[in-house]
Amino acid sequence: MVESTSRAAQLASSLSGSAAICSKFAAELYGLRVIRKGIQDHVNITRFFLISNTLTKSGDKTTIIFTLPHRPGSLFTALRPFAQNQVNLTMIYSRPLKTSPWKYYFYVEIEGGLQDPRVNLSLEEVGNLASELLIKGSYPKLRYQA
Repeated sequence: MVESTSRAAQLASSLSGSAAICSKFAAELYGLRVIRKGIQDHVNITRFFLISNTLTKSGDKTTIIFTLPHRPGSLFTALRPFAQNQVNLTMIYSRPLKTSPWKYYFYVEIEGGLQDPRVNLSLEEVGNLASELLIKGSYPKLRYQA
């Protein structure tokens, strides 16, 4: 984690194979190639992600993405294992599948890493219900310093 988008740009300029979300000015300042412009939405909040080719299993949080059959109760049934196993959900988004009208994928952030047996049991149960389950990995939660 870094303290600003400009610091992320500075680090990305010195680390091979890395990238940063930053201003055009920061990209020019640190000699970065702009991959995509205009990715912001209408809310001025920055959220940082560390992207890796290696699945990380330890951490305080885990992110998953899944799709479900389009029928009543599917989401309720898929979320039940988390409650039954005492795994807290900290974020859930639904987004339409671009390839299938009226079908959605769910992007979920949960407390606990893949090293936690309760998380693994929950994911196993969700995997049995989901049309597709992608485990993006575990990571430490942000610790704010005053």
